[in-house]
Amino acid sequence: MSNRLPCHIVRDMLPQYAEHLLSEESEQDVRSHLDECEECRALYKKLTAPLPIPESDKAEVDYLKKIRNGRKKLLISALAAVVLIAAVLGIYFRGKASHASVSYDPESKTMVIYGKDDSELKLPDTVNEAVTLDAQYDSFHLKVWLPLLRTDGQPLKTYLPEYLNRTKESLKFLRSYMKENCTDEELALSADKYVNISVHPEENYSWAQPEDSIDLDIGSFYWHREELYILSLINEKNVYWKQLGYAWYLGACIDPYSENLVITSMENLKDARYYDAYVRAGGTDTLTPENYRILNDAISYICLTEGMHWGSAYESTPLRNTALYHGPAKTTDPGNEMSVCMATSFIAWLSDSYGFETVTAFCFGQKNFKEAFGTDFSTAYESWSQSVIETCG
Repeated sequence: MSNRLPCHIVRDMLPQYAEHLLSEESEQDVRSHLDECEECRALYKKLTAPLPIPESDKAEVDYLKKIRNGRKKLLISALAAVVLIAAVLGIYFRGKASHASVSYDPESKTMVIYGKDDSELKLPDTVNEAVTLDAQYDSFHLKVWLPLLRTDGQPLKTYLPEYLNRTKESLKFLRSYMKENCTDEELALSADKYVNISVHPEENYSWAQPEDSIDLDIGSFYWHREELYILSLINEKNVYWKQLGYAWYLGACIDPYSENLVITSMENLKDARYYDAYVRAGGTDTLTPENYRILNDAISYICLTEGMHWGSAYESTPLRNTALYHGPAKTTDPGNEMSVCMATSFIAWLSDSYGFETVTAFCFGQKNFKEAFGTDFSTAYESWSQSVIETCG
C-alpha cells in the first residue's frame, strides 16, 4: 500500500506548504510528493513565482488568485480532509516508529489497529475483552478470531504484538527471499501485492489473487500463514507434492519468523518416534529453521526405513490425502505418495543440489522434472533417499 499523498490533497496544501504552516511530517510528505509529481511541482512553482504570468495562462492565474484570496478557508478544509483520510486509512502523517492507532468496539468486541509497518504497538487492557482483531498496516491486513490463537498462557497484551510482528516480518522476509533468489518478473510483481489475511473457523482454507492484492483465508490453521502465502504466489489450480513441499520448505525451513517455530513443542517432539533420528542428524533443543529442516529429514528417514501410515498426512500419510491436495485421487506421479514432510525434505535436497531458482522454475510449472534437473524423478528420489538415510541413520 503506497504512502504517497493524492494530487488533490497536495494541491490544497500547497499554500500552507509555501509558508511553512504544516507540521514537519506533513511538510515532508508534500515535499516527497513534489519530488515525484511533475504536474504538482509545476503548479507549486507558479504559485510561488514572483513574475507575472502571461495572459494565455489567465485561467490558471484566476485559480491561483482564488487560492491566495481564500487561504484561510483552504487551510481549514485541507486540514479537515487530511485528518479524515488519516483516520480512515491510518497511513498518513505518522512519524517513523510512531504508535499505531488502537481502538476497541465493546459492542462487536473488536480491537481495531491502524499503523505503518514500523509502528510501535501498545495495546490497552481492553484487548483482554476482545474476540476479534482487525489490524491494518501498510503491507497487510490481518483479521483474526482471537480464541483460535494458542498463546501458551501469555496475556493477549503481550502475545498479540509479537504475533503481529512475526506476521509482518515473515511476509517481508519471504517477499525479499523470493525476489532475491528468483528472476521471474511475474513472481516479483505478485510478491509486492498487499496481503489480506483472514483467520476464522468458518473461513475456507484457500487463496485468491485479485488485481492489487493477495487474499488468504487460512481457516482456523493460523500457523499455516506462510505455507498458504507461498501457494498463493504459485497460484496453481492443482496442488501436488512439489507445490506443497516447496511451500513448507520456504515457510518452515527457511523463514526465521515462521509461526511453526513458535507453536512446535520440543517436549512433544522428544516423545515422537523420529526424535532419535533428529538428534543423530544434528538437531538440538532450540527449534530454528535449520533444525526444522533436520526435523523433516528425520521424519523422512523413519518413513523410508520403517514404512508409512503411522502419523498424519504431514508426517507419514501420502500427501494426496491432505485437504490441500487438489489433484486426482489416483495419480501416476509417484511424488504424491510422499508425506508433506518427505516432499519438503526432497525439495530442500533438490535446492541444495541444483539451486533454489531451478527448483522454483519446476514448482511454478515453467519446466518439467527432466528439464529442470537433467535426470528423471526416480533417480533423483533414490539419491535423496540415500542422503537422508546416511544423514539420520
